[in-house]
Amino acid sequence: MLLSRRQMLQTTLAAALAGTALRAQQTESYQPPSEDAKALTDAVRQFVEALPASQRTRIMLPYDDQERFNWDFVPLNDTKTKQSTRRGTCLDDMNSEARKAAMALLSASTGTFGYYWAKDIMAREAILAEFEPRNTWYRKPGWYFVTIYGKPATTGQWGWRMDGHHLSVNCTVRDGELVSSTPFFMGLNPVTIMHGENKGKRETITGSEDLARELYLMLTPDQQKVALQPAHLPEVKARTKHAPTTLPVGLSAASMTDTQKKQLQMLVKHYHSRMTPGVSQAEAKKLDTSGLDRLSFAYTGEAVAGKRHTYVIQGPTLFIHYMNEQTDPHKNPANHIHSIYRSKNNDFGVT
Repeated sequence: MLLSRRQMLQTTLAAALAGTALRAQQTESYQPPSEDAKALTDAVRQFVEALPASQRTRIMLPYDDQERFNWDFVPLNDTKTKQSTRRGTCLDDMNSEARKAAMALLSASTGTFGYYWAKDIMAREAILAEFEPRNTWYRKPGWYFVTIYGKPATTGQWGWRMDGHHLSVNCTVRDGELVSSTPFFMGLNPVTIMHGENKGKRETITGSEDLARELYLMLTPDQQKVALQPAHLPEVKARTKHAPTTLPVGLSAASMTDTQKKQLQMLVKHYHSRMTPGVSQAEAKKLDTSGLDRLSFAYTGEAVAGKRHTYVIQGPTLFIHYMNEQTDPHKNPANHIHSIYRSKNNDFGVT
């Protein structure tokens, strides 16, 4: 029996309302989708299969190996032997199939922006090599190291890491869910390329600088006095298991206008955009639950391009640290970014 036009419209409306209710329910009880972990598990298996047995032994470590927490974002080398002191295997030492699979694994572990930016961070090493002829043996886009912790599977826990100069991505999978990709460090030197065919290029992780500067300049003079700190905020220590537990400093988001809060939220979203959609949404959900008003924003230096500055954003669920006070290869100040996102109580999936 054919439905009348009115019955069809009522049926369509009911389905739409049911779908809306279901999406609301799903959002309320959101967990990182298994698609993230499935893509990651498939990618890591293809990567491992592409490695010779000798490299598999070097890369595969127990899940509870303490090396998992020895992440870092500076070159770790023995200058006498000209060898890295990092565990695992670097991209340059892999065959072409394994190298391609390693980059696919990185792609599965990051968002679209995160993957693009990671590749550009690696490419900047070639620029540094031009200005550091003595260091060309390690100033290479392939000097990034991979380690895997535990057995990649849809049950149990396992993780993996890629790190090297200015990049450290740490992923944890638990029972088929990608539960963490932090600590997540990204740096860049130079930020703006000053020579060659790409002169003037400036697009990688620059939102971390520009959005924060805009936020500071949106503050009233009285608010700026609260946010501005007397000394540059110190570098976040690597090789640490948990996010810093320092007391919040600077201006509370609760003291900001709605417009200022939206700008702060955009800045935090810049860091979320480095991650997979699932982890990004999970981090945003935790922030929504704890409340944006519980964040604090501290800034140092001058809010002028080319001037040294740092900032910190922290709250119950996150810790963001940024600094741009070092020189680039041309000795220009503030053209060298360090930035990190740490998930409080969830780095390495540790709750």
